[in-house]
Amino acid sequence: MEYRIVGDFIQHLEVRLYPGEEFYAEKGALIYLESGVEKEVKLNGGGLGRIISVKLSGESMFMMRLYNPTDRPRLIVLGSKCGLLPVNLTGETMICHRGVYVGSCRRVEVSTKLSLNGLAGGMGLMLQKITGNTTVFLDTNGTPICRQLQPGESIQVDENHIIALHSITERQMSSNWSLKNVFAGEGLSMLTITGPGQVYLSPGTFRVVEA
Repeated sequence: MEYRIVGDFIQHLEVRLYPGEEFYAEKGALIYLESGVEKEVKLNGGGLGRIISVKLSGESMFMMRLYNPTDRPRLIVLGSKCGLLPVNLTGETMICHRGVYVGSCRRVEVSTKLSLNGLAGGMGLMLQKITGNTTVFLDTNGTPICRQLQPGESIQVDENHIIALHSITERQMSSNWSLKNVFAGEGLSMLTITGPGQVYLSPGTFRVVEA
């Protein structure tokens, strides 16, 4: 499988599927596909509890499986709200804003993460949790800022710019309440994130439309 992200302002994803390969995408993300690629709509989760969890995470209850059964490479093209961020997961969990999942090279588990720290920090009570062993593509607003935090290193982040927190647990997040934040043009609280782990930020204000 080969992929490339095309565009500067509003980006799209081109994925070249070789014979026998498959790709998973959020419902509604597909722009076009070449003839021969098979589409299969699958429930995004197994059982009522998992389906409800997926819906609360901001994603559709359905996911598309795109499969190439032919003997030649076939192209699929997917869109984004603005930009795209590829993140490699190796079995760990990534915490994201709701609704940012676009697609992945293999199937991943998308569910809801209840976060009191996220609520206090402005990200919301229900965050999106993505777990898998593949490359995941996320929506972003502009060229992402990627910050690798060392153990014990902390940054304070405006929650409206957070795309995803990779290899960062709930214990590494805390709210920082201050009227100075309001006077500086920020919200009442900013989110303090302590390493180790990676923080992915959007240069533009990143807001996800509530489901």
